[in-house]
Amino acid sequence: MSVTALPTRRSSSDSAYRSDLISRYVRATDWAVELQLLAEATRYDKDNPDAPSLVDELHGARLGDVA
Repeated sequence: MSVTALPTRRSSSDSAYRSDLISRYVRATDWAVELQLLAEATRYDKDNPDAPSLVDELHGARLGDVA
């Protein structure tokens, strides 16, 4: 299995960035891609400490898929 690096996007507090990252995470079918997106969300959370946690939203979105 080969792992392809995803293009890194700059953390932004706008809703379009958050929506895009959540959509990419929900559509991800490879664990390595999911891990990269979680790392990106972690960077976002550190860059935007006053915003709701994006990592929490990713986990919630995935739980919504199985609920």
